[in-house]
Amino acid sequence: MNYFLIILGASLLIVFFFYLFIKAQGRKLKPSSIERFKKKFKARRRINEKYLEGYSNSLMLDPEKNIQIGIWDTEESLREKADIHRARLNKYGRSKMNGTILFLGTKGGVYKLTPKGNKKYV
Repeated sequence: MNYFLIILGASLLIVFFFYLFIKAQGRKLKPSSIERFKKKFKARRRINEKYLEGYSNSLMLDPEKNIQIGIWDTEESLREKADIHRARLNKYGRSKMNGTILFLGTKGGVYKLTPKGNKKYV
């Protein structure tokens, strides 16, 4: 009888430790809700960054694409659009901004063409 109780107690103890081990493994594998939120937030932010990066690259490659600047733009986006505009002027000699094509003059000035064909420096 004593051996039976010892074996039963030992087996219950082993099952209990095995249960604790499995429970601890489950906690390590399953991320907390804060970690899941961080991962999801970083993923969305990275997707937005990639989209904006692709958009900026497409603007850099074509000086005929319009760069729209409005009052709703943040300071960071305004700086980026201005940098793209300046880079396009230097590379291609022209850039379209807010529906107007601006040209880079031979002496470095920036001008636009009037309907009569005259240069109007900005």
